[in-house]
Amino acid sequence: MLFVQKIIPCLAVLIHIISGGEQESIHVRTNYGTIQGYRKFYNGSSVNQFIGVPYAAPPVGDLRFRKPKPPQLWDEVYQADSFPPSCMQDLLQNDAWLIPNQNISEDCLYLSIYVPGNNISLSNKSQKSVMVWIHGGGFTAGQSSTFDGSYLALQGDVIVVTINYRLGLFGFLSTEDEHARGNYGLWDQIAAIEWVHENIDNFGGNKSSVCIFGESAGGYSVGLHTVLTQNRGRIHRAISESGAVYSPRAVAQQSVVVAGRAARSLNCSTSSNKVIINCLKTISASALLKVQGDAAFGFQENETFINRLGPVIDNELILQNPVDILRNKSSPSYEFFKELDIMAGTNNAEGGLMYWRMMKYQQPYSFNISEGIPQKALCDIVAPAAASGFSAYRDQISKAVCDQYSVSDVSLADQARSTVNVYADIQFIIPTVQTLDAHSEQTHGGRSYQYIFTHEPSFTWIQDRPPWLRGANHAGELPFVFGLDHFYPPGRDKPEEERKLSDTVMTYWTNFAKTGDPNGAGNSSLPEWQEFNPESRAYMNLSLTPGPGRHLYAERVVFWTETVPEIMQPPLANPSTTNIPGDDGNNGSILNISFTLLLSVLSFKFLVH
Repeated sequence: MLFVQKIIPCLAVLIHIISGGEQESIHVRTNYGTIQGYRKFYNGSSVNQFIGVPYAAPPVGDLRFRKPKPPQLWDEVYQADSFPPSCMQDLLQNDAWLIPNQNISEDCLYLSIYVPGNNISLSNKSQKSVMVWIHGGGFTAGQSSTFDGSYLALQGDVIVVTINYRLGLFGFLSTEDEHARGNYGLWDQIAAIEWVHENIDNFGGNKSSVCIFGESAGGYSVGLHTVLTQNRGRIHRAISESGAVYSPRAVAQQSVVVAGRAARSLNCSTSSNKVIINCLKTISASALLKVQGDAAFGFQENETFINRLGPVIDNELILQNPVDILRNKSSPSYEFFKELDIMAGTNNAEGGLMYWRMMKYQQPYSFNISEGIPQKALCDIVAPAAASGFSAYRDQISKAVCDQYSVSDVSLADQARSTVNVYADIQFIIPTVQTLDAHSEQTHGGRSYQYIFTHEPSFTWIQDRPPWLRGANHAGELPFVFGLDHFYPPGRDKPEEERKLSDTVMTYWTNFAKTGDPNGAGNSSLPEWQEFNPESRAYMNLSLTPGPGRHLYAERVVFWTETVPEIMQPPLANPSTTNIPGDDGNNGSILNISFTLLLSVLSFKFLVH
């Protein structure tokens, strides 16, 4: 980012009170100009909010499909009092009540800052730790405005920053060459982190104590940032919720095919990648968004778990598959990864995301998905799909998955829970364990912590869940991280025991952000959260009665990290690399796990032993 004139620290903050009103306005000088935020009150405590601050120039016109540029300096006071539009996406109507601005735009690179404090002065000597939130949404949806950082900021006396970043084709279209390398959304995140590093001291923040945290696609993003040396000195801790750097979804595949499909849908010539990008830059944002679904997800209806629109290996920002990066223990990326404090975890019903994907098989397999999933559907559909990425070993691994996840002589509901665990394990559980094993394998370096969130909320953010799904679905922990008063609808009952759990989660999270230890620096009434290492694999079970444990889902972890690699030994003479369907979409898998997972399980023992 370009250098601009630095502001003298003692002149960083000016404050005045709006005449005739109770709301106080706050002026803070940043490197780009003065912004005006407002102080709001939550249960008697105040939070200074700066909403919709530009951290980059609008990525429009010739800046589409390019790395972000710094924002222009402004002379007038910038009113940081309203949420910007969401980045280009199809807004989910179920979440509309949580999104204060229902507009979408390419001009969306803004962040919001939540600073706790009853004092009028935002002294740059307060040195509060900073938490930067990266939202989820599969790299195609989501916005910072869904997340009010006020309650978390107050609970832990930290500064919370939430950011927007480009999504879908706008954030991740790639021709995998110099014409469009991709990863613009990741570059946006880096630019936002850099903005925080350059400016947060003017808000009373400590730029030497920055924790990034995110969920789902935000969790994958956090994981990727832990191996990107561009972040050295700018981030110090990381929390990945339901998304780890080892996950098959952390890196997208076949981006060139997606770009070509989008171009053809919009009548652009595909004679060269340069022609494709030049044409797509002239297309209206609404037209480009309209073709995004078919371009990225229209290969085949049931092929849903390959990520085709997200971060890519671009030979500039991401030089290798993250698994390969972490195998090279002498690389700068590995050294950076090791020096960070890392917390990572999952929910115990992540597999609920598979519920919708299995609906189409009800008639052919004669079952009602609200009652469960039969073993035959596991063995005929899910197991072969889970094994499809292993190509030459597909039949052996498919049988092993069928045997491992079959539940004999029990109800369809029990079999359903075990069946969806195939997806949960491949995408979330196993990659999280692998990430923490790689991070904690040596005694030197940052600290490692694992959690499992198991409480089924009284209000579920992701609606339409089957009766047999027990526990916390994907994203189920979010109301407890940001506060029930924000995430539960107005008028919705907020049970006292859930409020207590939310306080516990927010305290663990902010303790970690401040010290690298969720237990905090002093005495705590919370259950002690033990550090993770490859021998103990200690974790914290976050439920209404939190408590420690060891070796989470040990049998399933052993299956994917030991049994599956053993099946592939000795290697076949000429095993093919992988089976990824091409543009014609002829592969019939529901999961079609990427080659990333194959690399992960093969390299796992080398990483931790």
